[in-house]
Amino acid sequence: MTSISDYKAQILQKVQEAHKASDPLNPDARKILDVAGSEDQIADLIKRLADPATPVSEQLSALNTLGVVSNFSKVLPTQAADLVNALRGLIHSPDAEVRRQALSSLSLRGDPVAQDYLRSELQSDKPEAEKSIPTYQAIAMLGVDGKAVDKSLLLNIARNPPDEASLVQAVRHLPADKDTASVLMDILGDESKPLAARALIPDIVSNIDPGGFAAQAKQMLEEHGASSKIAPYLALGLAGIRPGHNEPLVDDTKAVVRSMAAGGSDAFQQAARQLSNTILPDR
Repeated sequence: MTSISDYKAQILQKVQEAHKASDPLNPDARKILDVAGSEDQIADLIKRLADPATPVSEQLSALNTLGVVSNFSKVLPTQAADLVNALRGLIHSPDAEVRRQALSSLSLRGDPVAQDYLRSELQSDKPEAEKSIPTYQAIAMLGVDGKAVDKSLLLNIARNPPDEASLVQAVRHLPADKDTASVLMDILGDESKPLAARALIPDIVSNIDPGGFAAQAKQMLEEHGASSKIAPYLALGLAGIRPGHNEPLVDDTKAVVRSMAAGGSDAFQQAARQLSNTILPDR
């Protein structure tokens, strides 16, 4: 089934292609262009969003259309205040998809009301199933503005995530500093954690604590081998350490990577090649 975001992308692509080729527009593309240039049609869509009596299907249709035309409409910005007010009114919609799209649209605008709401949901002690928006989506939306997510809040989620997707988002948006390095390296070394989260960590911590990261990477490689799923990411983390950090532990672990490369996966060999110009033997 085509998602709403896919549909928006398809319509925008059709509009752009038609402009470039000067071909006649299909009905969907023509409708979008007509809306984009019409103050009355945009105002009507916003009015439908603001009306509590509007059926969910029409709300979603209006959100979708406004989302598409926001990419190129010169009219929509003139009605931005009304749109923001309408979107704020949908934050508490009983429909999950309406809430998600409204919050997503507001987040892209850096709206403080939406940001406060998302932070309050992340701080809530309600069970995950009772939250109005999933934790992983709230983090991703706040992450649009790097200053909107509180580091201590993300650390708490990383330590005790409600699900794997939330852990991945918490790791992705945690800043790279000494306060986060130890928590992140604990996650990196925990095989029960999802690879999607662990694979992000070497690049985050390798230049914050090069020696600590190198020591852990060496231990993990020696314990699990070059064919483990995390091994290529460890090697890439080592390759990304800045020259000024080439301390003994780093050099020792790079040597371990080179010595194991021939027996590792293709991805591990490619990462190992980034450590030096040494030509590795064929497998």
